[in-house]
Amino acid sequence: MNISICPYCHTGRLQRRDMVYIQWHGDALLVVDRMPAIVCDVCGERAYDEQAMEHLQRLLWASAPGQSSSSANKLA
Repeated sequence: MNISICPYCHTGRLQRRDMVYIQWHGDALLVVDRMPAIVCDVCGERAYDEQAMEHLQRLLWASAPGQSSSSANKLA
């Protein structure tokens, strides 16, 4: 990905940063620290790294139905 001007605000520059990823997963709140992302330094718009998201999805889908996703906690 070519890091350049933000496509949303057309002002800020996109920078690679590690961010906290927060998302509801069923009835549990999933919090992943240091998730790689591209973030605008002006408007804050962010896009999480595709490979990291795929890895997280594999971890979440690997857990048995009805169990909490404790394996996702190992990412932090």
